[in-house]
Amino acid sequence: MDFQYITQVIPQLAVKLPVTIAMVAVCYVLGFLLAFIIFLGRISHHAALRAVLETYVSFVRCVPIVLLLFLVYYGMPQLIVQTTGIDIGSWSKFVFAGITLVLFNGGWISEIFRSAYDALPKEQSQLALSLGYSRFQNWTRVIIPQMIGTAIPDLGSAAIDLLKDSSLLFTIGIVDTMGLASILVSNNFGIHQADIYLAVALVYWVATLLIEACVWLVKRASRYYRLIAFQNEGIVA
Repeated sequence: MDFQYITQVIPQLAVKLPVTIAMVAVCYVLGFLLAFIIFLGRISHHAALRAVLETYVSFVRCVPIVLLLFLVYYGMPQLIVQTTGIDIGSWSKFVFAGITLVLFNGGWISEIFRSAYDALPKEQSQLALSLGYSRFQNWTRVIIPQMIGTAIPDLGSAAIDLLKDSSLLFTIGIVDTMGLASILVSNNFGIHQADIYLAVALVYWVATLLIEACVWLVKRASRYYRLIAFQNEGIVA
């Protein structure tokens, strides 16, 4: 290992880190919203809707994200042309990458929401309704805050997983952090290959630590998470 070369190449790779972080942040927020919609559909009383959404979640959880990326990037333009006659092949690669990450993340986070919802004591909702809360108030004041508080650790892990999944976007030609690393390897004809990959690993490590720091701050700010931690472990996390 040439550690001097590694220290030189890290700043070059870090230049693309904002692109990666921005992509992850936008896709995480959109995936979060999609996941909540999917979650509501999965607990609805419409059997057909539940069946469709369960199939969707099962599919995205079982298919490797790189395969889903290829299906969206190569298959979606063909499907849209065949069904509507609209050509979307000229869209930016970032759009197809974003669609893939949102669809993939939405399926996974909806499962997190489902598990958090199932973990809530049902008596609380019944008590809220008996006290005169409307269904909307019950969801916004009782169910959702506790769901989010319960799911914070898993939601943080989902953000980290999304960051790692974004490293596959270079396979369709997106020049983010990992894409730039691949270019550097090609330009150097394989020389310093291990050094470059170690450098990009360190960059992703730092980005992951930043996400973990954000999750820690959210934990500290969440009254419901601290209450749950106290009840489960006898300490305030």
